[in-house]
Amino acid sequence: MKRRRTDRPGVRASRILTLLATLAGALLLPAHTALAAGTTFFVDCSAATNGTGTQASPWNAVGSVNSATFGAGDSILFAAGTTCTGQLHPGGSGASGSPITMGAYGTGAKPIINANGATGPVIHLLNQQYWEIGGLELTNAAASPAYRSGVLAENSSGGVLHHIRVHDMNIHHISGWSGGWYATNAGVGVQTNHTTPVSTWDDVVVENNVFDHVDRIAVAVTPDGDGQGTGQTTGTVIRNNTMTFDGADDILVVKNDGALIEGNKAGYGGAKATCPPSGQYCNGASAGIWMSGSNDTLVQNNEVYCHVNFADGTGYDVDWGNHNTTFQYNYSHQNLGGFILVMPPFSIANEPTSTVPSDGTVIRYNISENDGTNAGCPAAGNPTHGTGVFHFVGGVPNKSGSSVAVPQIYNNSIYVNQSGLNTKILYSRAGGSISGTLSFRNNAVFNYGTGGYFTTSAGSVYSNNLFYGTHPGSEPADAAKVVTDPEFRNPGNTVTTGAYTGANAYQVHPSSPVIRAGAVISDNGGKDAFGNTVSATAAPNIGAYNGTGGNLVSNAGFETGAMSPWTNSGGAPSVTSTGARTGGFALTTLASGSGANQNLTGLTPNTTYLLTGWAKVANAGETLAIGVKNYGGTETFTNVATTAYSQAAVLFTTGSGNTSALVYCWKNSGGTGTGNCDDLAVEPLSSATNAVTNPGFETGALTPWAQSAGTASSVVATNARSGTNSLQTGASASGAIQTASGLSSSGTYLLAGWAKAATAGEEVAVGVKSFGGTETFLRTSTTSYAQQPVFFTTGAAATSAAVYCYKNAGAAAGYCDDFTVIKLS
Repeated sequence: MKRRRTDRPGVRASRILTLLATLAGALLLPAHTALAAGTTFFVDCSAATNGTGTQASPWNAVGSVNSATFGAGDSILFAAGTTCTGQLHPGGSGASGSPITMGAYGTGAKPIINANGATGPVIHLLNQQYWEIGGLELTNAAASPAYRSGVLAENSSGGVLHHIRVHDMNIHHISGWSGGWYATNAGVGVQTNHTTPVSTWDDVVVENNVFDHVDRIAVAVTPDGDGQGTGQTTGTVIRNNTMTFDGADDILVVKNDGALIEGNKAGYGGAKATCPPSGQYCNGASAGIWMSGSNDTLVQNNEVYCHVNFADGTGYDVDWGNHNTTFQYNYSHQNLGGFILVMPPFSIANEPTSTVPSDGTVIRYNISENDGTNAGCPAAGNPTHGTGVFHFVGGVPNKSGSSVAVPQIYNNSIYVNQSGLNTKILYSRAGGSISGTLSFRNNAVFNYGTGGYFTTSAGSVYSNNLFYGTHPGSEPADAAKVVTDPEFRNPGNTVTTGAYTGANAYQVHPSSPVIRAGAVISDNGGKDAFGNTVSATAAPNIGAYNGTGGNLVSNAGFETGAMSPWTNSGGAPSVTSTGARTGGFALTTLASGSGANQNLTGLTPNTTYLLTGWAKVANAGETLAIGVKNYGGTETFTNVATTAYSQAAVLFTTGSGNTSALVYCWKNSGGTGTGNCDDLAVEPLSSATNAVTNPGFETGALTPWAQSAGTASSVVATNARSGTNSLQTGASASGAIQTASGLSSSGTYLLAGWAKAATAGEEVAVGVKSFGGTETFLRTSTTSYAQQPVFFTTGAAATSAAVYCYKNAGAAAGYCDDFTVIKLS
């Protein structure tokens, strides 16, 4: 990411700042006064006269603080609700277990330290350690930029300095150079200056702060320039900070070992690119959270949104020379350049690690939502380097001999729900075919846009991914891929607050095809984005969520390897390790009159539930039923007669006094081959409202259905599945269509319709289109009614869908009946 730079003059600014600060302390200010250890000093800048630093006689200006040298256990407290003008550079260091603390006393608003436009930091620590600063408000606004920061801790000691903690601060309107160097243009900058021997830090904690309108960056723990120093800072923790409108980046660590970046929320950054005067460091590219030249960095549970930088503009970035970087449980949305940037090796003067490909990169259990656009954000832009969810600058970085040489990208949920958005899923600035290999497994890619994928060198692994929506020609070959709607819950954040739409956003419904459809990854971190366990031996879900979706059915996929709590309903079925749809087990029935029941308890009376399940039979034409009874209504079921797994859907409403239901898988009598059931699910629905009007054609007329092709279809009083009437198509190119209106945008719906053909082998389709996504349908070729359940998600701006029955070709009619479009909760 740091590509546009100069050579040695690029670090002059930070060195000049250090020199000026040193000279100011030595020449312009009174000598520091040594104070008694373990003392609390009070500052009230509203006091009329300057006191002795006690609470009864407080200091009233920052100059008094700057004149003192503090020691272990000392505290410097500013009066709440007051404002001090000037810059702080107190003397002294604390000790291990006994730091110097700077904070507030009294009640009211945080005390304000306003540097009033002065160049440099508001609070400056130079070669000092064991400091904790918290509970203050810092600002340094100016009409034009200069090197300014909120808190700057610099180490030019030639050794390791320890324990800098900045917490619970409000740092805002710091008018730095948004294209200049990082730590000296930061809300909190912790910097190692170029020295021989090397200067580094240990135990840096920046937590629970609020940053707003900071140029360049909210938090930076870095050397004083590219290629400066070979040592690494240890023990860095940057967590639970909120950042808005940073001029360029939000968080950066360079030359760190074991940094933890977690729980931060950063939005609207990267809108500026103002560089210092010629000859100083200039880099207008930026991302939200990133690292360079670092080992074992863990980035988790963060949210970055609406990053607008035109050059990079991604939420996250693994840059040059990193080893073993893990991004997990992060949320990224509406970032202009995409979710995550991946840099190849390149050459930086005096920086040997820049030429080494980053290895050990793991990107897992993250959620990317509508990245590649700033739609819905306060500011927007046109990217200068393209956009991609996974945004590679060149080839894929692979390190020969590394235990994890290729990027491991698995179990992420990708959501592009804006029709026409051209964000590529796998993108490289180097073109559509790039060098290097990667591993791309168990990712749920929901794509209503037009973007595709790059191709890589031979050896990349694409396995058990879901690709739903648009299927570009560049979509990777994946023998185990799933292509149906993942049925996300509450997807699509269209507000600018940066919050998930719902508490369970991007979890899935229990009928989702992603459940247990992933490939086993042994070293998988053990948890998903929502805290669910991920087994190292059993098949996981596809995507960032590994739960059951709130399924009311226990042992729904028979993955315990045993029947319980299912019970035999006749014919002694068994749980077998063959015939599974997902995972390792399925229920296998006998040939005739054989099945299993499960009694569901704790249901709510007068509530509609959706039962789904997957079934197949060994002999085509024989039937296996998935159904429900004993719920206070009429037994209802769907027969499956296919030799490949087909999904069945059954809606049922409990009676006014019923709190249980018996669900079952049952191989009907008269067959000679076995049947299999797998992945049964039951969930409650918030509403039983059917969005289809005249769903069973019982008015005797077509309206509000319309002809969908030139060959007429009609309503007839024959061949009904239920009631009296059905829809009869022509022999070919014939059908009917209805626009179901009043739907919710970004909502998941079930379309269920029944169809049959007059002549076996000819096909009748039940489908949906014009809902903001890709048209989808199912077809049957049987002469008895078969249900076609189609799950679909409306687009970001869609509130209607066109559902249809269509006979494409053949010599005889087709029939449809009993359409339902119902929203999943």
